[in-house]
Amino acid sequence: MNTRETDKQSVLVIGGGVGGIRAALDLAESRRDVVLIDKSYAIGGLMTRLDRTFPTNNCDLCTISPHLSESGRQLRLDLKPMTVVEQVEGQAGDFKVTIRTLPRYIDVEKCTACGECAEKFPDWVRFTPGLDPRAPTCMRYPQATPYAFSVDADKVTDFDALQKACKVGAIIADDKEKTETLSVASIILSTGAELFDPAVLDNFGGGQFPNVVTGLEYERLMSASGPTLGQLARPSDNKRPARVAWIQCVGSRGINRQDVPYCSSVCCMYALKEAIVTKERFAEDIEASIFYMDMRTCGKDYELYLNRAVNEYGVNLVRSRPHSVVEDPETGNLVITYATDDDERHKTEVFDMVVLSTGFRIPASTRELAGRLGIDLNEHGYAQTSGFSPVATSRPGIYVCGVSESPKDIPETMIQASAAAAMAGTQMHLEPDTGAEEEDFPPEIDVSGQDPRLGVFVCDCGPNIGDVITVSSLVEEVRSFPGVACAEAVGYGCSKESMDKIESMIREHGLNRVVIGGCSPRTHETKFQDMLRRCGLNKYLVEIVNLRDQDTWVHMDRPADATRKALKMLEMGVYAAARAHPLMEHSLPMNQNVLVVGGGVTGMNAALILADQGFRVYLVEREARLGGIARNIRATLEGDDVGRYITELAEKVAAEQKIQVLTQSIIVDHKGMPGRFTTGIQTGPRMHYMQIEHGVSILATGALANRPAQYLLGEDDRVMTQLDMDAKIADDPESVKNMEQAVMIQCVGSREPGNPNCSRICCQSAIKNALRMKNLNPDMQIYVLYRDMRTYGFQEDYYREARKQGVKFIRYEPASRPEVRADKDGLAVEVYDEVLGRYLEISADALVLSTGLIADDETTEDLSVMFHLPRSDDGYFLEDHVKLRPTDMSVRGFFVAGTAHAPKSIRESIAQAQAAAGRAQTLLAKQWINLGASVAKVDGDKCAACLICVRVCPYNVPYINAEGYSEIDPARCHGCGTCVADCPARAIQLMQYEDDQILAKLDGLFERMN
Repeated sequence: MNTRETDKQSVLVIGGGVGGIRAALDLAESRRDVVLIDKSYAIGGLMTRLDRTFPTNNCDLCTISPHLSESGRQLRLDLKPMTVVEQVEGQAGDFKVTIRTLPRYIDVEKCTACGECAEKFPDWVRFTPGLDPRAPTCMRYPQATPYAFSVDADKVTDFDALQKACKVGAIIADDKEKTETLSVASIILSTGAELFDPAVLDNFGGGQFPNVVTGLEYERLMSASGPTLGQLARPSDNKRPARVAWIQCVGSRGINRQDVPYCSSVCCMYALKEAIVTKERFAEDIEASIFYMDMRTCGKDYELYLNRAVNEYGVNLVRSRPHSVVEDPETGNLVITYATDDDERHKTEVFDMVVLSTGFRIPASTRELAGRLGIDLNEHGYAQTSGFSPVATSRPGIYVCGVSESPKDIPETMIQASAAAAMAGTQMHLEPDTGAEEEDFPPEIDVSGQDPRLGVFVCDCGPNIGDVITVSSLVEEVRSFPGVACAEAVGYGCSKESMDKIESMIREHGLNRVVIGGCSPRTHETKFQDMLRRCGLNKYLVEIVNLRDQDTWVHMDRPADATRKALKMLEMGVYAAARAHPLMEHSLPMNQNVLVVGGGVTGMNAALILADQGFRVYLVEREARLGGIARNIRATLEGDDVGRYITELAEKVAAEQKIQVLTQSIIVDHKGMPGRFTTGIQTGPRMHYMQIEHGVSILATGALANRPAQYLLGEDDRVMTQLDMDAKIADDPESVKNMEQAVMIQCVGSREPGNPNCSRICCQSAIKNALRMKNLNPDMQIYVLYRDMRTYGFQEDYYREARKQGVKFIRYEPASRPEVRADKDGLAVEVYDEVLGRYLEISADALVLSTGLIADDETTEDLSVMFHLPRSDDGYFLEDHVKLRPTDMSVRGFFVAGTAHAPKSIRESIAQAQAAAGRAQTLLAKQWINLGASVAKVDGDKCAACLICVRVCPYNVPYINAEGYSEIDPARCHGCGTCVADCPARAIQLMQYEDDQILAKLDGLFERMN
């Protein structure tokens, strides 16, 4: 055993799933050293085993692979797989952590993952068991990081033979376990959770019947990297199923011995995704049915996804509680017995496959780790946090993110990861940027006098591309294109193995331009640009042809036409690449000030974190005082005092010298570039104009309380919203105590035309107020009329408690909404009870409407125009990537947090505020900001000084210089191309999108049309 100590202080991230990777990258990008450990032999976690992600149905492999490779190359990031924590001593800012790294018996620097060792000695090389009993190696997915195999030494009988099988000498027979003591300022726990194993249940056939699979196993069946290579087939006979059923809440929301009481928050959405993808990719006539209790689609635009599943794809939703699954031994078909609300008799249906939607469980290993860390766990085994400190554990200096904290989806995990990184970073000083940490690339080769020598490399990406078009025939055709020196199919082009192959061919064939036919440049361009830089080529000599998004995904039902289109797209790419030339990037000094728009809970939290790190913050609020809509909330579902928290938060902001608070202020103009923004503000009662120079902006403008003109709201004082009742309970408890009966109606003004999404907070607000009302008067009769109770995560505990205390829940359908009438004697609510099969009339002293939130449409529209930012259809600010970048916006240097992004709770808003502050630091930590090379350039000989470019530029960049022609400052140009399109003399070119390149693409398109 080798033992050593490390004195250099860093942050330790435990767990290499997407949350741990995001936290580690944020810390490294903000100039903090970080050690990322994972007990497995490759990082990526659960997400790498999924096929697609909702609500976009993107390929997970394509989505996460750039992040996996990024974690492998960050200069401040030390990646240690197969490593566990042994001991933690010390305190926040000065922890001593002992870690133990198990031997891999393979040198990861030498291993090329050729697979020869596994082919010759499959029993000696580790594999991950699952649906595929043939899985030969530990390579769980094509983008495994580190990209190397792992040897099971306990099974090896002849290490000499194993070493001889490896041509590169990567086998280390005498590899030893290593122990190391790290000096760390803070720790982030991101170990995730495991999925429930339904084999312990005796009623659904999990682990017993081959055609009963879990949701994750079904994902593997659909995945290109799965056992059937993306072909949907029943495990029992390899036949394509005609009828597939999903059973929800297996092992969750139950009271049986093997069940957990909480909701796992993701199961409804992944069942919908699997059902949609089944019909979309394999056969529209496959019947997909989901058996569920409540459909909990309460994320951003998730309700629209539910509507698509039902209306566009014909997914059957069966509200029920299935009793059992029985197999027909002759056919392998499965019989589901279930009961519905409207029929007391049991029903049965036959399916070819049954998918069990299982949720999250905290494994025993994580509980043991929590003991070594010295942190408290809640009653369900997850890390204990508080309502106003959502990522801080019970031990100062140790933070948590992702499913280690509570069951959650990927966007919430990514938000918490950035939040945890921000909070962990507060335990260390931010080092000054010396500019000495650029990756060491070789000098660029001058290709200006060379004829184009192009290499064309086409990815198949499993079913995403290769199942639709014939890649091999494409490559043969491409080899005949002018200027093409070589063309090859490269499988998963973004994998390390494929990229090594491309680099080798670039050097071997002396290529000076490259065309990649594969996925979107939005997610993969940077990766391939870095590849060119490693080969000594300018990064702008690569052309990405988006075969996946622009061809195979949209024409998956027309493979022959898709193949012909792919050929034309590649030809266009070849012609354009031949015209490409090296470009120079532009950089500017980074302004270290921050503009935070919105002085509610979210804005104040973000401002305080950044000010604590030494940045000057301008906090702009249009109201006369800070607090936002949270000032009207008295308590959270968990019982936290919101009023006191807001008061203390505002006092901290006022006392912080680094924060300048501008109340009664509005933004009126904006200009500049990322890192060098100037924003005009009118402030104070007299609307005095001032300008703020800042490097980044955080939008935390919040949302509005919805007050729709429904159910006599605004006409009768006895009708109120949940927000009104929350205040009434706190301010006038006697009037509430005297009520005998109260009715609550859910989804008022939400999940309907005009506001089609779920407001997320309404169900928890109803439960919160119902419990508080019961606390005041235990004999009060409270009726909650609902469509779906969406108490996700641990909110289910409070829902269960409300039922226990006698709160009655009556479900209604949109087609038979409750009706309300009022007279002098009181209110009467009529609703159709699906269980009783008849209408009920309920007298009520108060009618409480769960109306939720709506976007502040006027504010978000004004700011989106000024800042050039997109919005969602319902008026919220749109994030850059729904899964992986939920806090970043499409304009670099802008971040969104809180209910300006989507409806969410105070706890979730605080987490995103911390995340926004963390993401902002990834830019603020740098002295210079790279603006890229896509800027407009004027040819002075052609310019007629007509002033058209001066007038049309939305950023007011062009001007007439002393020589009498238009000039565009590359440091201020946004690269939008407006001036290029409007110049009548064609005197302006947009670098990287020049006329000759675009015309070359057209030449390629029409070259063989005749």
